Amino acid sequence: MEVMHLSKPFSVDVYSDFRGSKPSPWVSIGEFGKLDDAIEACKKVVDDFLQSPINAFIGPERLETAFLSYGDVPAIKGAENLPSFDIYAYLAMRCREVSYPSGSNSIQI
Repeated sequence: MEVMHLSKPFSVDVYSDFRGSKPSPWVSIGEFGKLDDAIEACKKVVDDFLQSPINAFIGPERLETAFLSYGDVPAIKGAENLPSFDIYAYLAMRCREVSYPSGSNSIQI
């Protein structure tokens, strides 16, 4: 009889300091059979934070800082993170896409 391994090779965990009384700041958000699916899960974590309509009025640099200070930071288990999903590059790109360019239209927070 052959033993089947039901676990998938990649999992995505998020780090959050805002988990209250949880014993660990790391929370698993899913297991994935393909690296591309794990990367998409990481992108969704970032995008979910950036979806707030107010973010359209915050300059990209301040929006990046807000995410890094208050957002859940995803990490892929089973892969080298930065070569697989460079959260900093993705965050910078998405912040430029969702916010006004820094300047007179930006709200200073």
